[in-house]
Amino acid sequence: MRILQVSSAATWGGGETHVVELAEHLRKRGHDVVIVGRHGSPLTPGIELPFLNSADVFTAMRLRSHFKNGKFDIVHAHVARDYTVVAAAAWGLPGPKVVFTRHLLLPIRRHFFYRRVDAWIAPTSQILKTLAPLEPRHAAVIPNWVDVERFAYRPHALHQPVTIGLLGQISPHKGEDDAIEAMRKLGNGFRLLIAGKGDASYTTALKQRAAGLPVEFPGFVSQEEFFARIDILIVPSHEEPFGIVLLEAMAAGIPVIATARGGPLDIISSPLEGILVSPRDPHALANALQSLADDNPRRSTIVQNARQRVEKHFDMRNVIARIEELYGQIVSPQRHEDTKKAGIN
Repeated sequence: MRILQVSSAATWGGGETHVVELAEHLRKRGHDVVIVGRHGSPLTPGIELPFLNSADVFTAMRLRSHFKNGKFDIVHAHVARDYTVVAAAAWGLPGPKVVFTRHLLLPIRRHFFYRRVDAWIAPTSQILKTLAPLEPRHAAVIPNWVDVERFAYRPHALHQPVTIGLLGQISPHKGEDDAIEAMRKLGNGFRLLIAGKGDASYTTALKQRAAGLPVEFPGFVSQEEFFARIDILIVPSHEEPFGIVLLEAMAAGIPVIATARGGPLDIISSPLEGILVSPRDPHALANALQSLADDNPRRSTIVQNARQRVEKHFDMRNVIARIEELYGQIVSPQRHEDTKKAGIN
């Protein structure tokens, strides 16, 4: 298939890694993949367009000419502000088939141009529910992924004190304040590392709140170094759309605790893979941390099962094969159905 991946992202982040890995792996599977993005984009796009905003008529017209001349089978957009531009560009054309991935948990507004969308991808079942008002022609839960081969499985004995890690953007909705309050309940047998960057004033307020507690703010750290330093990873977000860092820790042999809202509900399917607690509940978080630290056999079981779950359900090779299958299903539905009936992979 000839496939166009569209992302107007101007900076590098998890979403941009997602697009590049998808494009690279699809190429390895024999597809012709072109990336469309802004000039100077970290994605190094093969086609550069302005993408001024969600109503950028000029970009839509330029994109439409590429649809006509490039004979693409699939155009796949990943950023919400690109949806209307891509759908408008494809309006009235017999091809390509249009696929959108919705990464946000926020409700999505109906739009006339969304009638041109052939399929929506939701990384979690919770995000899929937000698409219901659109009455999509086709929608599927296909999760985000990790490249399991990048993560050596290295479970280790607990440090003294037990080291808890929180990694990512430092922001109020990520629950750092709840993690600090949990430390107040745990005592001196634990320490907390809050790694990452965020708003300076909020970070300063967190440091003041953590005064006198064994809480450190190492700033930006390499993931490999961070995982070697911590014994338990926590994701205490009030609501997490997905939670890639959970998959990464699970692949590396780090036991995880997350809040039971959003993406973690799909990632952790059993208490034997990780622990889910109520959001905004420092007491529940502290209890979960204490019980996990006190139970060596339970931790061992959790990290083994977690690694197996990531390998089976979230490894890049397995997940991208599902996206490829979705593409084939909407490009040639009858051929796809005949192939399935014949048992041909």
